[in-house]
Amino acid sequence: MNFSNQSRIAMVAVTSAVLALPAFADQTPPFKGPDQAFIEAAAAIGLTGENWDTPEFIASAMPHVYKFSHSYTLRKGDYVREIPTRETLLDLDSVMVEDFDGPMSARDFLMNRMQNHNAVIIRNGELVHEHYGNGLNEFSTHLDMSVSKSFTAMAAAIAVGKGALSWEDAAIDYVPELAGTAFESATVQEVSDMRTAVVLAAGTAEKYWDTRLSEAQGYYGQEKSAAYPGGTMDFFPLITERQDYAMGEKYDYQDVNSELLGLIVDRATGSSFTTILEQDLLQKAGVAAEAHFMSDKHGLAMGSTGMNMATKDLARVGLLFLNEGQNENGEQVLPKDFVENLWEGNDAVRSAWLKGKESALSDGFYKDQFRILDVGGYRILAMVGVNGQMCVMNRETNSVIALNGAYPMAETPRFAAMQFHQFVPAVLDAISGE
Repeated sequence: MNFSNQSRIAMVAVTSAVLALPAFADQTPPFKGPDQAFIEAAAAIGLTGENWDTPEFIASAMPHVYKFSHSYTLRKGDYVREIPTRETLLDLDSVMVEDFDGPMSARDFLMNRMQNHNAVIIRNGELVHEHYGNGLNEFSTHLDMSVSKSFTAMAAAIAVGKGALSWEDAAIDYVPELAGTAFESATVQEVSDMRTAVVLAAGTAEKYWDTRLSEAQGYYGQEKSAAYPGGTMDFFPLITERQDYAMGEKYDYQDVNSELLGLIVDRATGSSFTTILEQDLLQKAGVAAEAHFMSDKHGLAMGSTGMNMATKDLARVGLLFLNEGQNENGEQVLPKDFVENLWEGNDAVRSAWLKGKESALSDGFYKDQFRILDVGGYRILAMVGVNGQMCVMNRETNSVIALNGAYPMAETPRFAAMQFHQFVPAVLDAISGE
C-alpha cells in the first residue's frame, strides 16, 4: 500500500494518538526498564551505568550494556537461516597481517591488538571461521555501538519501501519540533547521509558526540536523564547552529542524525522503528537469537547506538547485502534499490565525503548510515561501531566479516587502520586466494 505525500504528512499530526492504540502496542516489541538485579551485581565490582565504557570495565560490560537502560526485546521468529560450515575452514593462524613491527598471525592480531571478542566469517553462504570469547557463544548478545546506525537506516528503507515516507521529504514534515533548529531545512535523505553538518556542543575526551544526547537518553544510566524529563526529545531543540556549508554539502559524522532518522520512522509509521527491525528485518533475515535495542525512558529507541545482538546474527543480516536484499528463500527483505544505491553511491555523497575528515581513511563515501570504502584493492560495504564492532561485506569474494570486541579507546586512527587497512584486506586476500 502506498501513501501520497499529503497522506504521509497528515500522519504526523495523529502520531501520538496512533501510538496509543492497542493494535500498535500489540505489534511493538516488548519494552522493559533497567535490570535492577544486574545493576546491583555489577556494582559489586564497581561497574556502573556511568563508567561501563571506560577501559577498566568495557570488556565486562559489552554483553550487558542494554541492562543499564530501557530497551526493546527484538524476538526471533520461527525461521532461522542455517549457515553450513565449509569442509575446509580458514586458518587465521596461517593468515599473516603486516604491522609496524613485522608480520603476525591474523588470530594474534585480532585477539591481542584489536581486543576482539567474537568473529564470524562467511564466504559463499558457508561459515569459514567463527570464534567467541569473553564468556560468549553464538547466541550471546554484544553491544554493537554505531553499527546500530545502519539498522536504523534499514528500518527507514523498509518504511520507504512500504510507502510510509520518502527520502526526499523534509524532516520537519514528520517532526514539527524541528522548527527553529539547525535541521529545519534538512531532507530525510540528508539526515540519513549525515549531510546536515550541524554544530554540536563539544564532547568529552574520546567522544565525538554531544554528551547532552547521552544524558537525555539515559545511555549512561538513568540519573543524568532526570534533567531531561522529555528524554531525547528535549535534546533536539538544543541544536540550533550549522557549520558554514550548504545543507547537504558536507559529510559530518554526528550521532544526532541517526537519532532523528529513527524518530522520523516512528512518526511516519506510528510505531517504534524497532517494530520494523524485529518483524521485517531480523525475523526475515533468519536470526537465531533475540536481540535488544536500547531506548530512552519514553520509548524512543537509541538510533545511533542501541543494538545489542549476537555476532552470528549480525553476519546473517550482512548476507542480505550480497543478495540484492533478499534472504535465502528469495524473499525481498530490504528494498533492492536501497541495497544497490548503497553499493553505487552518487555524486552528492562522494563530494560530501571529500569535505569530511574521514576522507583521509580511504576513497569512498558515506550513505544511509553505511560506509563504502576502497581498501587493499577491495570495495567493502561496512557497518561500523567504535571499540571494534563491524560487519563488512565484499561482493568480489562474496563474503561477510562480522566482529565484536572491546578496544579500550572509542575512536583512534590506529584502530581504523588496523581494521580496514590491515585485518580486513589480509582476510579477503586469504579468501580470494583459495
